[in-house]
Amino acid sequence: MKQVPTLLIVDDTSENLALLAAIIGKMEVNLIQAISGLDALEKIKGVELALAIIDVQMPEMNGYELAVKLNESRFDDKVPVIFLTANYFSEVEVTKGYGSGAVDYIFKPVNTQILLSKINVFLDLFNQKQTIIAYNRQLKKSADELKRTYDFLKKREEKLQEEQLFTKALLDSIPGIFYLYTYPELRMVTWNKQHETLFGFTAEEMHGRHVLDWHPPASRKAVMESLKDFVVVGQAAIETQLLAKDGRLIPFLLTAVNFESNDQKFLIGIGTDVTKKKKAEEELKNSLDQLQQLSKYIDKVREDERVAISRDLHDDLGQALTAVKIDLGIIKHKVLDEEVVSRINKVTTLVGDTIKTVQRITSQLRPEIIDDLGLEAAIEWHTNEFAERNGIKVTLELDASITISPDNSLTLFRIMQESLTNIARHAKATWVKIKLVKMEDSIQFDISDNGIGITANEIKSKKSFGIMSMKERTASIGGTFEICGENCMGTSIKIILPSN
Repeated sequence: MKQVPTLLIVDDTSENLALLAAIIGKMEVNLIQAISGLDALEKIKGVELALAIIDVQMPEMNGYELAVKLNESRFDDKVPVIFLTANYFSEVEVTKGYGSGAVDYIFKPVNTQILLSKINVFLDLFNQKQTIIAYNRQLKKSADELKRTYDFLKKREEKLQEEQLFTKALLDSIPGIFYLYTYPELRMVTWNKQHETLFGFTAEEMHGRHVLDWHPPASRKAVMESLKDFVVVGQAAIETQLLAKDGRLIPFLLTAVNFESNDQKFLIGIGTDVTKKKKAEEELKNSLDQLQQLSKYIDKVREDERVAISRDLHDDLGQALTAVKIDLGIIKHKVLDEEVVSRINKVTTLVGDTIKTVQRITSQLRPEIIDDLGLEAAIEWHTNEFAERNGIKVTLELDASITISPDNSLTLFRIMQESLTNIARHAKATWVKIKLVKMEDSIQFDISDNGIGITANEIKSKKSFGIMSMKERTASIGGTFEICGENCMGTSIKIILPSN
């Protein structure tokens, strides 16, 4: 009977937990839901888990701590962990996550298709693991049966042919490939029909073949390393590619256990074709790459549209308004009626204000100052307008020696615009500090304020489109994005870019 895999989901926010449960609910799994690390540890006692999906940011016990406790007593049955997070981490944080048991990260808001795809990958791995366990039991049983058969055949040679036919049928019934090597010579002595058929060798070519002959030169060292486990614990496992006779490389998961008969040691095992699993992993990777490319393309289209609109406003509307202002001046000098002159003056003032508005909108759509004078000048110009318009003091710490490409400068400028817009709307701040400094091998761009701060729920919210936009823009130029905030202590955004 097929074992239904068990999944653990942990999130301290009930809405997120309900959303995850709704996404996973239609899958054929046993689902355990927990609202905290302690709750999760209590509910999984004695339970075999196929996968744990854990929120990183939780009070009392964070996701990393839970992952360590989850696996600290599972020596041979480690639970793969997917961390849920709303932040892009530095390499140190990512390493910390993988060190605590992570196999992957999913960023909030959760993409349903990506989440289901990743879950399916690990469910496939769990099912393969269960299959391998069953296979190993069957292998052990087959090994014992072979030994009994061998002893029996010695005593009753008249039944040799019958027992040989039985053994062959048993081996051929095993899914995947079956092999039996002498040890430590590592020469093949027994195999099943699938082994011949899949790899294209005749029985004569199979017999006596060395175990390394199946592996390309690049992977032979790893194969021999895995066999060290065979010497110590009596079993070995490795995922590698095997060479067919026609030169094809077929990905396989190989497992083996020791077997001894009449003082002769053997290595007996099976191989499972993992071509479909590899294909699924490649498709997932391609899908993520396509999403990133699409995001970059959308940003480019948006900037191109802004350039076009800016040009039209400047060339058409700006010139038309200027012409109107000139004509009003000419008319004014030809009119003697003071009331009419007064009205002309008002209209001239209105046209002048409109021209300034057009110039401001044009600059916002595509700040040409970035192309002409660089990011530093653009930041100074925009923050001066921001401070004057909103009554918020802005302090700048900009390293003039830093060189950033025009495209990357525009991306950082847009992130700054988005951040300042959020501060003006929500932060209730009285000052903002912007830093652009060079570190040892990177460039750091910080925006902080003294406002009311942003909460963890607001950062994780699926409605935080501004934060999502800033994260996506940062990722498009190869940077990392962090945002944090404390109640009544302001919000801080940190962006790290490679310096080259």
